[in-house]
Amino acid sequence: MGGYGDQNAAASASTRTTSSERARGGALLALAGLLVLSGCGTGDDDSSDASSPGGSSSAKPPAKSSAPPKPADGTDLAACADGRCEVQVSASAKLPVPRKLKVASVRVESVGSGSVTVVGRYLGNSQGGFCTGRSCNSSGSGGGFKLTLGPDSTGSQNGLSITALTVSGGTAVLRLAPVD
Repeated sequence: MGGYGDQNAAASASTRTTSSERARGGALLALAGLLVLSGCGTGDDDSSDASSPGGSSSAKPPAKSSAPPKPADGTDLAACADGRCEVQVSASAKLPVPRKLKVASVRVESVGSGSVTVVGRYLGNSQGGFCTGRSCNSSGSGGGFKLTLGPDSTGSQNGLSITALTVSGGTAVLRLAPVD
């Protein structure tokens, strides 16, 4: 009779082992699920914080840069000599432009908190232009012109188009191009 009782004891021990293994297995699954969820994110590998214990990623959103994007030609005003450039300027900057655009002596007169003023002279008898954007003012007289541009505004004079991409901190980023 001992054999039958031994089978019940063995079955009971087997059941306990299986229950214990199930509990451990459930805990491992729960832990694995947490690890998977904590690893989900934007996919940026640069988001880990090496200064935190274990190098874990921080939950802080990325800092927004207050600096505007760098202009394609930086501060190289000579890049404007062909009539196409994207440069950072400040007051009194002189921008060379080709004579074929019928504009000469383009100069940044001032850069304020929300606008940049550009002055220049017309070449030849043709004089005309236009303004587009939220903050744009164009005037001309006596062979010269004056454009006051806010961010994302464009003014043109004869064959030259000038767009103020950004204006801040005493500088502006201007894009010069021939009028299409």
